[in-house]
Amino acid sequence: MIISTGIDELDNMIDGGLRTGSCYAIKGSAGSGKTVLSLFMALGALKKDIPVLFISTEVDPEKLIMYGDSFDMNLKSYIDKGLLSIEKMSLKPKSASLVQTDKFDLSGIIARTQTKMKSLNAKLVIFDSISAFFAEFVYEKTARSNFMDFIREITDKKAVLLLTSESQVNEEYSTIEEYLVDGVIKIRTELKNNQMIKRISVPKLRSAKPIKFENRFIIDRDGVTILRSEQPPLSIIDAEKIGVEKLDEMLGGGIPAGSVVLIETDGETNYFPLFLQIMCCNLERGTGVIIHSNVHMYSARIIEEFKRVDCDITPHLNEGNIVFIDKYNRSVTAVEAREMSQLMTTDDMISVTVELMQAFQKSKQKVILFGDLTDDTNILTEPNFLRYFALQSFNIKEQRAIAYSFINFNAISREMLARLRNTADTIIRFSRSDYTTYIECLKSSSGATFLPKVVKFKDKMPLIEILD
Repeated sequence: MIISTGIDELDNMIDGGLRTGSCYAIKGSAGSGKTVLSLFMALGALKKDIPVLFISTEVDPEKLIMYGDSFDMNLKSYIDKGLLSIEKMSLKPKSASLVQTDKFDLSGIIARTQTKMKSLNAKLVIFDSISAFFAEFVYEKTARSNFMDFIREITDKKAVLLLTSESQVNEEYSTIEEYLVDGVIKIRTELKNNQMIKRISVPKLRSAKPIKFENRFIIDRDGVTILRSEQPPLSIIDAEKIGVEKLDEMLGGGIPAGSVVLIETDGETNYFPLFLQIMCCNLERGTGVIIHSNVHMYSARIIEEFKRVDCDITPHLNEGNIVFIDKYNRSVTAVEAREMSQLMTTDDMISVTVELMQAFQKSKQKVILFGDLTDDTNILTEPNFLRYFALQSFNIKEQRAIAYSFINFNAISREMLARLRNTADTIIRFSRSDYTTYIECLKSSSGATFLPKVVKFKDKMPLIEILD
């Protein structure tokens, strides 16, 4: 299960959201906004009716509720609904000199937390702050052991554990908690031009490539707004051109062989101009093209679309440089389509694709694969679909080919989208807003990302132009 933080851009930075069974840490200096960020993340879960247990080691529950009210969170209403419990837990028992004895452990805290989790059925546990915990131990080894026990006992209950931890302003080295958690969200505040600027980054993330560069963010009564920065690309050796000049430039030269490119669309945007542009560019270079046909991307439509833009692909078809693999016929019933698609996808589809890639490579041709995954997600069971995508991705990397997989991100669950993103090497989003089409890069092999750019369509090749 993946729990949204309620902050769309933060979800993108941490690969879709918070994964149950995982532990995350929010690190920042005093006053940087750790507590309020964790409260907003709690609010994101509460709005989805996901129970939250919020444990504070420093602030009374009443003050936290008042703090939330200053941001219009209305936490009391969620407490009344039984979705939220705010507890204050003291880490240091009375009449004990922990510094002298070093007999402090978290067994009491763990037991109390588990009891509260059970009564609330909490799926998100927030611990603010863990810094006080480390201060009670003399030896790092003891602290590490207790901390690992704490994480294991909470995350084993299929919940997310979110910790806040104070860092020094100029901290250069990773601390104990950073080594043990699954993800680190780092925030800091800097003075620039007489203005306090907040910045956020994700220096560690086990589920995907971390986003170490910093984005500016704003906290106000409307919530947390992250202003995503653009990351310049690294120069890629032997990159294959996509065919859209500006896009190739922003990605460091193109797409390296052995890559899976996930192109997310909103279901309303016509992605065919982008698809035709990429395909045309590769055909001109003599690349072998394999297309997994379905109800959106099938031979008759593709040929007709190329004719519409005065581009004749007949010679490439005659030479065998374009191969269509039909998953199912458009005229069959839904039941027949499901049965045929499952058979082809899980067995024949994969083996036939590999054979074709190998045949192209024997002819000294590079290979590119296209497919629209949206219908597959509706026809296949989720395990079968994810298995198909994982095997296809493995074969693409092994054969040093490139796959462009299109998906309507509004037609699938957040969890499935996160799984696809985790597998993909490059993620490009193609969407429409207020009658304007935009393209942006959320992840790439070169490390590049860029903010939404306006796309201009043309009637002739090149069909796509990206405007600054």
